[in-house]
Order: sequence, then structure tokens, then C-alpha cells
Amino acid sequence: MPQRMFAVLCRSLLCGAGMIGAAQAHGIVERHLTAPSAALGHAIPYSLYKPAAEPAAGTRWPVLYLLHGGGGGDQDWLDYGKIAATLDDEIAAGKMPPLVVVMPDGGGESWFVDNTDPGGAGKVETALSTDLVEAIDTTLPTAACRSGRAVGGLSMGGYGATLFALDHPDRFVAAISLSGAIAQPIDPDDAVRIKRGDEYYDGAFGKPFDVERYNAANVFPRVDKDADLPDKPSFWITAGDRDGLGIITGSAELHVALRRAGYDTTLRIGAGQHDWTNWAQSIVPALDWLAPQLRDSCPPMRSTAAAGPALGQSEPKGGEAQK
Repeated sequence: MPQRMFAVLCRSLLCGAGMIGAAQAHGIVERHLTAPSAALGHAIPYSLYKPAAEPAAGTRWPVLYLLHGGGGGDQDWLDYGKIAATLDDEIAAGKMPPLVVVMPDGGGESWFVDNTDPGGAGKVETALSTDLVEAIDTTLPTAACRSGRAVGGLSMGGYGATLFALDHPDRFVAAISLSGAIAQPIDPDDAVRIKRGDEYYDGAFGKPFDVERYNAANVFPRVDKDADLPDKPSFWITAGDRDGLGIITGSAELHVALRRAGYDTTLRIGAGQHDWTNWAQSIVPALDWLAPQLRDSCPPMRSTAAAGPALGQSEPKGGEAQK
């Protein structure tokens, strides 16, 4: 067939689009994985997205820990949020570096806090922010340091992501809250909010609801506690304009509190409500914001003969040694 005729035929059949689609590398999705956890006393279920190709020479993969909402599980972001396709597109377009996304199961309605009550979810925050991080850095060639890690989540997971970043600023460089279920501490005399908390938090802060435990785990007091840290995590906070009023208010108040304390924080109120249509869309600008903050290598470790590496800047174990 003459070359010109082939070119015309190929254009009419969209050969170019097919070739472009075939050339786009897709990440690898793995489900039903587990990581050991001394804090929980049992394994942590999680799902994983990772690049198809090994890291380029001299680099390692950054990691985003992505948390689900209340009553959800580790496969929600894959099944409902279509996060794998989003990551494929972002990486192919050069907007995101090749990275690992870890989606843990937070125990349903755990609120991602430590809860050792009988029937409680256990030490979920400790397990996910410590045991799971160590397992990922041990088994994959990750940038095993603060500058290579971020955490994000939706609704209950937005609260969890904010909590993790404020509790462990040495471990996470940034946090994403999508429609985060974030609220101010409760006045011990506020019977209305206490009654609502007993129904809303499903025992995560005690059964009956313990206002002191809730306030002790609240993110707002943590903002001022860490205000003097030289390296504070940055925050991307978003809510839909048809989210619950408490979600919008809490997100805005957290943004203001963080700004007053000197944090780098961004607030976006966009079109949408408290659902996966909103979150599947709002994660895209959040990823675009996160991309330039993540590093694919770690700063040189301090040479100390007596002390081992800290979790915030740990010795890489998965794959090639850190360059």
C-alpha cells in the first residue's frame, strides 16, 4: 500500500490515538496485601499502586498514604475513586512523578486513632503511621524519609490524614484533606454535641462518648503545639460547596488556624457534595499541588555509630541502596 494512502487510512482509523494509548505505561495495582503490625497484634490489610518500571538510577519512589472514609476499606480508592487511572494519567502527562500509593484498611469506623477499648479497632494511628510505613520502606525501593512521604484521605480519612501529619511532622511532608470530617474541640458542657458525638463516632472515642478523649485527639490543639517547628507539613484542604455545613466550616476553620500558626496551607471550596464524584475529581488538583513537594531521593543521613536510623529518615532497605 502506498505510504500516503496508509497515512490517510491510519488517520481515519485513529491509529495515532491507539499508538499513544498503547505507549502509556500503566501502574501495577495489588490488592489483598498485608503488613505486620506489633501495635495492632495482627496484620494490616492494604492495597497498593506502584509504577510498572523500577525507579530510574539514583532515584527512589515517593509514597502517598491514602486513607478511606468512615465504614470504608482499603479498596475504596481503587473501586470508587478510580485512583489507578488518575495516577496513570497524571504520571503519563508528567504532572506527577512515578510514585507508590498505599491504601490501608483503617478498621471501618476507627477514625484512625488509637483505641484499645474492648471491641475497639486497636492502635490504628500507631500501626498505620509506624508499622505500615516501615513495612513499605522495607519491601519497596521508596524514598524512605519525610521529603518522600505524604498522607491524604477523604471524610474520616481527611481527619486521619491531618492527625497523622500533625502528630508525625518528621514523617510526612504534606497532607491532603478532601471533605475532611474535622471539627473544633467540644465544650464539656455542650450536651447537644456530646449526644451527637455518641451517635456519630461509633465508639472511636469511647462508648459512651468520652468528650475528654475526643478533645485529646482533636487536630486543632495540635496546630499551635507544633507551630515552632522549623519543618512543618503543608496542607491541601478542600470541601464541596454542597458538603455538609460542618465539613465546610471545619475545613475553613482548620485552614485559618494553620495559616495563623505559620503553616503552608491551601483551601479550595469547589462544586460538589459528600460523594465519590466529588472526591474522584478533587484528588486531581490535590495531586498536582503535592507533586513538586515530593522528592525521589533523601538527604544524606547523619553519620552516628551508636544510633540507628530514625523512622523519619530511615535507611532504605527495598531495592537499590539510596544514592
